[in-house]
Amino acid sequence: RDGGKTFGPDLKVADHSCECCRIAIATDPAGNLAAMWRHVFEPNERDHGFVLLGTHTAVRPVTRATFDRWALDACPHHGPGLALGASGEYHAVWFGDKAGKARARYGRLKADGSPASEPVELPDERAEHADIKVAGRNIVISWRSFDGAATNWRAWISRNAGTSFEVRNVRTTKGLNDYPIMVTEGSAVIGLWNTPGGVQIEKLAD
Repeated sequence: RDGGKTFGPDLKVADHSCECCRIAIATDPAGNLAAMWRHVFEPNERDHGFVLLGTHTAVRPVTRATFDRWALDACPHHGPGLALGASGEYHAVWFGDKAGKARARYGRLKADGSPASEPVELPDERAEHADIKVAGRNIVISWRSFDGAATNWRAWISRNAGTSFEVRNVRTTKGLNDYPIMVTEGSAVIGLWNTPGGVQIEKLAD
């Protein structure tokens, strides 16, 4: 709380987190941190939990953010993405198997992390490790997709706060590559992708 000069105390947020999936972090309007992660719900469903981490040290109850009900005795290695929207809702992306259909999905969450909408599948059945950013009315979901010959960096972009989206094929490589990430600058969303040709930078929305 002092710009990185000191840290602490260490807090246990929840038991039964999935072992290897990344944890998504976003801020709320008051500057608190919201966390979303793959959680193991009883009896063994690897959906996603949500907690708002305030300025106090009390541990808040875990809110169930997704209901794919994926029963799996392993870690999927696909963590979620989380971003705060202009209305105070959160926008989330995640990967899960729902009724036998393994896909990356997008949904809105209420301020407490509970679902605010029915999730929709990303327009790419091969989408993996999707992330999401919100900047003003721009919402950008970015992911990587392997078509059997090359890896494609793709994005699903809304410029009207989620009323409609369009798909953009951003870049392609046949070499080794990392998961694309995004940053925001004002109303702009900028993507970065590490490939054999170096870090590729693209403005995805402005």
